[in-house]
Amino acid sequence: MIRVKSLMQQANPVQESAPEEPARPSGRQRARRRGLVLSGAVAALAVAVAVVVTLVTVYGSQGGGSGGRPAEPPAADEPYYMTTGDLERHADVVVRARVDATRETDEDGFSETIATVRVVATGKGKPPGRTIHASYPSPGGASLPAGPELTVRHEYVLLLERMGDGKYVLVNTTQGYYGIEAGHAKAGPHNRVALSDGVLKALGLTR
Repeated sequence: MIRVKSLMQQANPVQESAPEEPARPSGRQRARRRGLVLSGAVAALAVAVAVVVTLVTVYGSQGGGSGGRPAEPPAADEPYYMTTGDLERHADVVVRARVDATRETDEDGFSETIATVRVVATGKGKPPGRTIHASYPSPGGASLPAGPELTVRHEYVLLLERMGDGKYVLVNTTQGYYGIEAGHAKAGPHNRVALSDGVLKALGLTR
């Protein structure tokens, strides 16, 4: 038996050995990995702070409006138009109108207000008639963003978009309406964009 084992060892000179354990990272490598993870976390935090600062800059508190409680600041998923041209271009109809009645409904799956308004003057487009039903998210409702609380018997400038089903909606909750005070169009507290002189003249208003 001893001779057989000796012959086998001579025929296979490579000795069996236990598999090597994977090399463990050195202390310097572990510190470098921790540094990379920490740097990534700091970078992500910086991006989040930058986004918040940008939203506050664009949608921060601004001058007051009139004729009802203002809308909440616009949400990120709602369009916000930075210039007069962009704002008026996205409105199919711009009218000066008096609010005759409002009612709330959830027919479309979210809380919205339908205002029945009587057209006093037209600044852009062609209204379907002397009376328009304008829809917007209900103030204080579960839907976001919340719309303005337009007051019955008050006049407003309404910037409306015509939907595929024929319904008219505010172009957005903060720029879709302007209060009217003593012949002046007053933007809401989260709206920095003024209406054009041509539209105001057609509506019988001034800045």
